[in-house]
Amino acid sequence: MKPIIRLQTPARMPTAEAKPGDRKGVQSVERAFDIMHIVAAAPGPVGVAEIAQALDSSPSKVHHYLVSLVRCGALRQTGRGAYDLGATSLGLGLSALSRLDTVERTCDRAEALRDEIGEAVFVAVWGNRGPTIIRYFEGFRPLAVEARAGLVLPVLTSATGRVFLAWGNESQVLPLAEEEGGGEMEQIRHHTLEIGLGRVDGDLLPRIASLSAPVFSYGTDLSLAVTVLGWSGDFDDKADGAVGKSLKAACAALSTEFGG
Repeated sequence: MKPIIRLQTPARMPTAEAKPGDRKGVQSVERAFDIMHIVAAAPGPVGVAEIAQALDSSPSKVHHYLVSLVRCGALRQTGRGAYDLGATSLGLGLSALSRLDTVERTCDRAEALRDEIGEAVFVAVWGNRGPTIIRYFEGFRPLAVEARAGLVLPVLTSATGRVFLAWGNESQVLPLAEEEGGGEMEQIRHHTLEIGLGRVDGDLLPRIASLSAPVFSYGTDLSLAVTVLGWSGDFDDKADGAVGKSLKAACAALSTEFGG
């Protein structure tokens, strides 16, 4: 694990001394969120000592907060005794994302695309662990795949990951791609940019092919990815095929709507 001193500092910075008329807050709640920010910014599970170092506090004091955060599901304790984000944090994050207009509009369009082509469709964003599914729409033909909200996908072997590799923030994406081995990373990126879609056939799951397209907002900022998947051979996974054209058209319309 990287040293905690390399992690981002908590988003809530210490405030100046309280002044008359300031609203009274609960310091312990603010401290708990400082811990949440530290864990969220980490590249993986974080130990008590590292969290304490980042907060300039003692491990014993931090431990009390961690016990409560684990009890409410905001954090979870791994088998090695370190701490990571828990189910409650995931649920809150997904709920917050679903209330953003860009996410809501993209999910609506993804569901409409599923109705149009009949194949399974999902929407993904870049999370703190990589490409993360936030909504999944079952196709009319059942697939033996685990594609659920909160699932994190690999960068190099998933169509969704390749979209983020091609158009995403390099400082975020490249380190994860290198952790996966980095093999043929530049070739994959070039091919994805060339065809305008992320594409895999059996690279991630046997007999499953998928296409993924970017949704941009505010110029060239990659906001989300919309991915279609189906059975290899039965699924038209050509970039210039009917499914690919429908996927590109849907995401291009969304990008225009969002100012991308």
